[in-house]
Amino acid sequence: MTTSGHTVQEDCPAGDEAFTAMGGNPARIRDHLLFLSKFFRHGRRIASIWPSSRAMATASLRQVQWDCAQVIVELGAGTGPITEQISRRLPSHTRLISIERDRDFVHILRSRFAASPGVTIVHGDVSNLGDILRTQGLVRRHVDYFISGLATPSLPNATRTGMFKAIGQYLHPRGTFSNITEIPWYYLGYYRRFFHEVSFQLVPMNVPPGGVYHCRTPRRDVETNSAAALGAARPDSEAGRR
Repeated sequence: MTTSGHTVQEDCPAGDEAFTAMGGNPARIRDHLLFLSKFFRHGRRIASIWPSSRAMATASLRQVQWDCAQVIVELGAGTGPITEQISRRLPSHTRLISIERDRDFVHILRSRFAASPGVTIVHGDVSNLGDILRTQGLVRRHVDYFISGLATPSLPNATRTGMFKAIGQYLHPRGTFSNITEIPWYYLGYYRRFFHEVSFQLVPMNVPPGGVYHCRTPRRDVETNSAAALGAARPDSEAGRR
């Protein structure tokens, strides 16, 4: 298995296609408005005012080698824009586990992907990521890719600690953790506290423009680094986009 991702064209809707993607799908519009209302009620817990663009979803998967991936875990699936991109390309030999803590979003995800082979929607919190993965029958070092739509630097310290501890235990030695962001480049140093190799991919075709941090080789002292990084998690407006 390798981790040098294929170059993926960042396919984003424009013109009539964008109108079809939004205006032509009342159910999808309701999902987006639900997302917006939850952001105003819960703030950073929801991470963003609007789900990921198609360009952002595509960029988050740039590192994925579909021909050899066995397990992909999505953190913070939201209403499913990244889940949808993965499910469309998911080979028969690959399993996707999408984790979401919001009950309404979980209902949307389970309805939308009920007929998608290889896709499992889990209602849970990433602070318990290790327990969730064990419950799903996974063993350590067997997750090829973690794809995160969470506002990771803004998560409570205990949540980040539990999440990064599990990632360090379950990520394949040549696997990748990818986290979307709306603050380009700012958190390179932050993610380098947790991983030896970190790169940033700009995604201008997003509102607002953002990008993806692609991270490999977790550091051994990830729990200590999680506590130390608490003060570095600024600005407070950092948000992923789910």
